[in-house]
Amino acid sequence: MKQLNIGIIGVGWPGQQHAKAIAALPNTRLHSCADNDPDRLNTFVKEHQPGVAFIDYHDLLHDPELEAAIVCLPNFLHFPASLTALEEGKHVLCEKPPTMNAAEMKVLRDEAAKRSLIYFFGRQFRFTPAIRTAHEIITEGRLGRIYRARATWVRSRGIPGGIGSWFTDKKCSGGGALIDIGVHALDTAWYLMGTPRPTSITAKVFRNFAHFVSVPIFDVEDEAHAFIRFANDTFVELETSWAANLTDDTPVGPEWVGRESNNAVLFGTKGTLRVKPLTLFEDQNGKLVTVPLEPRYSDNSFEMQLQNFAHAVRGERPAINDAEQAFELMEMIDGIYASNELGREVPIP
Repeated sequence: MKQLNIGIIGVGWPGQQHAKAIAALPNTRLHSCADNDPDRLNTFVKEHQPGVAFIDYHDLLHDPELEAAIVCLPNFLHFPASLTALEEGKHVLCEKPPTMNAAEMKVLRDEAAKRSLIYFFGRQFRFTPAIRTAHEIITEGRLGRIYRARATWVRSRGIPGGIGSWFTDKKCSGGGALIDIGVHALDTAWYLMGTPRPTSITAKVFRNFAHFVSVPIFDVEDEAHAFIRFANDTFVELETSWAANLTDDTPVGPEWVGRESNNAVLFGTKGTLRVKPLTLFEDQNGKLVTVPLEPRYSDNSFEMQLQNFAHAVRGERPAINDAEQAFELMEMIDGIYASNELGREVPIP
């Protein structure tokens, strides 16, 4: 099988993980890379040995041999880089969040459809052994009808800095804790629920802990809470925080984040599934039984995600992370911010 020529735009930590995944798969090739930091670019080239390297990602995208681009830039560059790639006829895998808002994502969705290209948003959590196993357990019907879910990613002291401190600058990030880590928690629960169509949102966000970090700009939320209704009469409760005075029942995470809990719980008529640790709480003849589960896989999530992307590009399998889902995910993020600003429930068009 002909190898898929892939270019990586942005060679920070996510770009490095994608490069490792490309090297691990027999049907993909690291054709090129681009980064505007020469030192960072040179280090990446020495380690991962792409065919060619560029300072300007536009030069990478002009290359006729390139077939697909992986976008690993700060949030505000996701849309222009992805759009340019699509306009150049390249398939796109873009890191989360897909864009800064749903309006931008609609443009990308429509552009990809018009050109018969794959737009794929980076959500490697969907490909972890635990989530793949959970998805199979749900597909097998062990939960019955899922009627609600709870999604959580909270930290007690985990405000990120990033290169240039862009995470806390809304014009660069699009938002704070919600669009950084909350989007992971929300998507995990939503994916396991079957990605039902969102219909309305009630939400509240807070900015209470800017004093924990020294950054030039801090105009984003450090905590968000949302209640999201779906068209199939289900809902999800979302809780996310970069920095909160969490109680001692929250596990201690890495030093720089303090206490941390990242989890999803799906409630069904036959059973309830918790992701961490992976456990099924199942009704057995009227008795509630705790069933610890072992993941059925051990594959690397970045490799599995890239494999699905490559299959989708070749038309062999549908994309698990597709453009329509990216659009609806950004609609939910937009709706959370809108509900907070308006102080009421808002519908999703």
